[in-house]
Amino acid sequence: MKAKLETTVEGLIIIYPSSVQSMRRANSAEGAKTLGAPIILDSQQICFLAFNNEGYVTFFMNNGFEISLKIEYQEAKNAYNYAKMKVMHIIE
Repeated sequence: MKAKLETTVEGLIIIYPSSVQSMRRANSAEGAKTLGAPIILDSQQICFLAFNNEGYVTFFMNNGFEISLKIEYQEAKNAYNYAKMKVMHIIE
């Protein structure tokens, strides 16, 4: 089984492209494209984890970006908690 999310001892969350629903800046006309590369988030830059208007689990970032994922809320919450604790973990 392929990994969906991965956390590092530096407090980063690596999100693989297969788990990304969309990545966009709030109130923007079009979303950003991931181009098949993993997205790396610093857990210190995440404001909160919730659902967006479409019902997808979403990391809301300090810089205004919303990263919506095709995973369950509990998986995203676990990744966030492991990253905050700076523990290496893979979520499949």
